[in-house]
Amino acid sequence: MILMLLQPSCRKAGGFIATASSLALLFCSIGCDKQSSTGKGPAVLQKVRFVPAIEDEVVNYVDLVGRTAANTEVQVQARVSGFLLEKKFTDGQLVKKGEVLFKIDPEVYQAVHAQSSAEVKVREAQLELAKKTFARSEKLHAQSAISDEEFEQNEASVAEAEAQLEVAKANFQRTLLDVKDTDVISPLTGRVNRALVDPGNYVSGGFGIGTILTKILSDQPIKAVANVDENVRLRFMRDLRKMAGADFKETDKIEDKKMPCFLQLQDETGFPHEGIITFAETGINEETGTSRIEATFENRDGLLKAGMFVRLRVQSSNFYKAVLVPERAIGTDQATRFVYVINAENKIEQRQVTLGELKNNLRVISSGVSPGEKVVTAGLLLIRNGQEVESVIDGAGADAPPASVKATPAPDSAAPSDSTE
Repeated sequence: MILMLLQPSCRKAGGFIATASSLALLFCSIGCDKQSSTGKGPAVLQKVRFVPAIEDEVVNYVDLVGRTAANTEVQVQARVSGFLLEKKFTDGQLVKKGEVLFKIDPEVYQAVHAQSSAEVKVREAQLELAKKTFARSEKLHAQSAISDEEFEQNEASVAEAEAQLEVAKANFQRTLLDVKDTDVISPLTGRVNRALVDPGNYVSGGFGIGTILTKILSDQPIKAVANVDENVRLRFMRDLRKMAGADFKETDKIEDKKMPCFLQLQDETGFPHEGIITFAETGINEETGTSRIEATFENRDGLLKAGMFVRLRVQSSNFYKAVLVPERAIGTDQATRFVYVINAENKIEQRQVTLGELKNNLRVISSGVSPGEKVVTAGLLLIRNGQEVESVIDGAGADAPPASVKATPAPDSAAPSDSTE
């Protein structure tokens, strides 16, 4: 069409004027066609998906990372020296308190004990003789048949014989212990590690310096240990005081509070293991700004082993009502957080919000949104404040709220706050 208009005009003088006029008429015709086509009926509104903000009871948690540790760990040492004759357990076996683990050659200790037993008998005989001599001297002294000096010597002989008998008896007990210590027994019920010394080797005895023979761990119950950041501990302590209100008071033992703690292993979802807080370090480490806490778990099935990496979740508030919206409905504008709400006139309102914790993919909104309001869940970059839209409820189901967010600690809540060193 443009070529048809241009060709005739080029053959005449003043063709430029004719061509410009033709183009103006053409563009005017096109513009008029568009205006008429868009002017037929109302403008098409953009469809925007939303979900209603819900209100539910929630509870706050503090998330930590840590490691499991044996409830009791003991290094088994030789108390007496000698050749190791026998190992009486299988590496990794569950042993009971008092069960014999190793046998050290007892012959030398048995001989020494027999000697100390004979020494006791000798001292008993000497004491008996000293008592009889003193009894006779008492009669003679009363008749002035012996001097005072002789009488006093006989009396002192009795006291000396009694003391020597006590020494002999103490030595007897010591040698008896040496004989008993040739049987190395388990000091507790637990899982024994591998033997560090094989039979036939010589082991040294002595308190604190004896040869380490093996190690025993008691993991039923088992502990989980974490280092808590100072800020997290402050928040936790303040929440505890809010929970108790005017009735808050310190207790002699933290375990008396029965504060629940939930544990998650690396291959688990949720926090299926429940225990209680049994220890909280009294102070804050000045170098790291952290303090140590411990939780105890029954571990009846033995699944938890010392040294495992775990996540811990500690309840830090009572249940309270809160407004929740899907996490993906929250936008960011520099340091502020906002959501888009569709008002009664189907217009977009940008609301600045204060965020709480994450609960089962839903974010607690402390302020900015009321229950039941339509919160936009998709296409946040395609809408603007004040824009009129067509609202469509989000039926994807991914963000649909559960029946209750308070049933079980969610696996996708706030990221762990601290780590072990």
